[in-house]
Amino acid sequence: MHSEKNSQSYFTKRFMLSMLLFLLLIAAQTFTIELLQLSDWLLIVVTLVPILPLLWAFIIFKQRFQTLDEYMQRLTGEAFLWMLGIVCFASFAYGMLAMKLAMPQISAAYILPAVFAGHGLILRLLLKEADNEK
Repeated sequence: MHSEKNSQSYFTKRFMLSMLLFLLLIAAQTFTIELLQLSDWLLIVVTLVPILPLLWAFIIFKQRFQTLDEYMQRLTGEAFLWMLGIVCFASFAYGMLAMKLAMPQISAAYILPAVFAGHGLILRLLLKEADNEK
């Protein structure tokens, strides 16, 4: 149990560090783009650099997932499956509507945070449901 707590703490610290780095890079990106005249290739680089800590966060999450017991892996996988279905069906429905009606554009940049936030919420609901069944 103590080892599990240390593992969770280590995971949380690394994950939070990656998120802090992401936020700092977003701020640096914003100031750089606003204050400097960048060539197109440099604008692309500066715009995409904040993806690096997100990739690191994904690697951290994947490593943590591999340390979970089978039960938690199953629930975590089910939560992601639910989110995949929700995002796919919602984007398909939105696209179908957009072919027939004037719909506001939605940036694809919102998909990643929505998936991870939704995954966390769905995982909590699955855990609550499992606790109620006991």
